[in-house]
Formats: sequence, C-alpha cells, structure tokens
Amino acid sequence: MPRETASAPAPATASATAPTTTASASATTAASAPERGSRPLPVHLVGSLPHPLCDDPATSMRWFLDHRGDARLTALPSDRDPRWIIEWLTHHMSAVPALEQVRGGESRGYDDMPFYRVRPGHRLRPEDIGLARLAQAEAAFAALDRLCPAEAPPRVQVGIPNALDLAFFTFGSVEAAREWLPTMQEAVLAEVTGLVARWGDRVQLQLETPAVLVSYHCAPPPVWPTLTAELTAQVGEVIAAAPDARWVLHLCYGDLEHVPVFTPADLHPPVRFVNALADVLAERGVAMPTVHLPVASGGHPPCTDPAFFDALRHLRRGVDVIAGVVAENHPVETRRALRLVVDALVGPVAGVAAACGYGRRTERAAAANLALAAEVAREWCVG
Repeated sequence: MPRETASAPAPATASATAPTTTASASATTAASAPERGSRPLPVHLVGSLPHPLCDDPATSMRWFLDHRGDARLTALPSDRDPRWIIEWLTHHMSAVPALEQVRGGESRGYDDMPFYRVRPGHRLRPEDIGLARLAQAEAAFAALDRLCPAEAPPRVQVGIPNALDLAFFTFGSVEAAREWLPTMQEAVLAEVTGLVARWGDRVQLQLETPAVLVSYHCAPPPVWPTLTAELTAQVGEVIAAAPDARWVLHLCYGDLEHVPVFTPADLHPPVRFVNALADVLAERGVAMPTVHLPVASGGHPPCTDPAFFDALRHLRRGVDVIAGVVAENHPVETRRALRLVVDALVGPVAGVAAACGYGRRTERAAAANLALAAEVAREWCVG
C-alpha cells in the first residue's frame, strides 16, 4: 500500500494486534445441528487462484467447480491476476504515455511497490486506466457457457478494484491520489455501467477495497467522522452507478504476499463505515450491498476473543454479512469465530468465506480452504 492514506497525516507508529484467545476443542463445537429441510450457507469465493490456475477463465472456473463439493456458491469468479491489481500496476500503468515511474519495485512487499507521477504537460485520462473488466467478463461468460451448457449456470463474479485503491497504488501518496481520484473514479464507473448493461443479473460485481480499512488504521479517531464522510461518498457513487446490480462489498486488510497491511484490533472501523454507507445509499434510494467482512487476515487465524466482535452488535439491521472467517490451518478458530459473528449479529450470516482471495496461497492451501468453507457451511444452515 502507499505510504499514507486518506486524511490521515501519517501511518500509525505501531499496528494494533488482535486478541487471539485460543479456545479449547470442546468450546469450539460452535455450529448447531442443521435443521431438517434447511440449506447450507452459501460459500463466497472472494476471487483469485494461484498461477497457473488463473491463467484462463475456463481453467479457474473448472477448478472452483471441481473443488466446491456440495457447496452452494454465491457466484463463480474468474480473476486473472493472482495478486489482485499488481499485474495492472506494474505492466499496464508503466506503459501509459502520460505517466513516468518515480520508484520501481517487484511488489513483493508493501515497501517494494512501484509508483508513478503524471508527466509535466500531460493529463491522465479515464481511457488510459485500462482495467479491461468488460473484455475479461466476455471471456469468462464464454468459458462458463462451455463448462455448463446443460444447466442454469451460476453468476459470474467480476472484481472491481475501488478507484481510491487504484489511485493510492498508482501514485503512492495522499496528495497525488486525491488529485487523480476523479479520473480513476470515472474509469471505474464506466466499467461498472458497461458490465451491467451487457450482462444484467448474470453478473455479480464485487467492489474490492483494502484502502477503506487501512485509512481508518492510519487515521487518529478524532478525524474518523470526516474520513467516513469522504470514504462513503466515494464508494457510494460507485455502487449507485449500477443501483440494480448484484453487489458484494469486499473489505480487506491487504493480502500482498499473503501478509496483511495491519492486524485489526476489533471491528469498529468496518461497522462505522458500513453503517454510514447504508445511510448514504438510502439517501440515494439505492440498496445496500452484501458486505464481505474479513475477520481472519493473511495466514493468521481469526480472532476468538468475544470483545473483538462487540461492534457487530451495532451494525445496521438488514445489512447482509458474509463472514470472512475461514482459515484452512485453523478449523477450530474458524468455527469459533463464525459462532461469535452470528452471536454478535443476533442473526444468521449471508455466507462464509476466506478473508481474501486464494491467489497468494498454494493450490493445496486453496483447496483446503474451500473444503473447510464447504464443511462449515454445511454445519450452519438457513431456512
């Protein structure tokens, strides 16, 4: 991630560390027995797979279908970059004539990322951004039609990097990101409206943004009200561009090299943001998207301290939450965390998922995560 974020003057000097109470096996038989006639929870696939599984949409979709078991999926992703937007950042943006590289990097860590500036006398245009989601979706739908010719195919999920994240990653500073955020926003809005115009209800849009939670982490709490207003206005404009689309909002702590930018101390920032976003969208007459809420991060287990989840008791009722709790090496903590999410929400979740995509895992780890997600989903059923 860039050196600074949002309205925070500088990153915090020390990351907050989540409590990690280890529950005993007997205390973490968290799931109640499924009710008769009820259906397992959906499994949400955040997105990416490692190379070479992500190299073409047919291979990645077939892998998900082959490894899901009896899991009911929210949609079928076909992400092409196992490291989210790194390919775009290092290859596409380096070839944009209006840009020159200020710092190089291999993107093997948050301090090893390239960033750019606009050349003197040039302007960055929305058409320069080149997200290519329309072309990628076209290939994904063609592959899906070949894979599932005799059945009603699932929706295709298209990941939409948030414009705020694109600006931060590209320019590496708050000031430059603010200057060119409108250009990034215009490019993202064009992708969103084009996707929905072409595929309508067959597509699930996933708006992906580590920058939101990283901004709260870097900003002192006294500026959170101003920060929240800025963040929700920007995200709300993207969602409102396709008000009838099926949306998932993927919040994230970062997962470059399967390492988070920070480890959360609690869920107060995402709850504050989601509640405020619900207000912004309600004023526009737009439905609130389903929210994928990360609880685990990187290779860490999800927190199992009940205090970590207290903020969820204040989440706006009616917001559907996908619990990002599934950590393949920590099945006990996964089940315990899901129970704590449900208890804090005082109601069911809309699905279960990993905290982020599988692209930074090995294929074996990705398969193990999906298997655990399907198993946990069977244990928690919905009517």
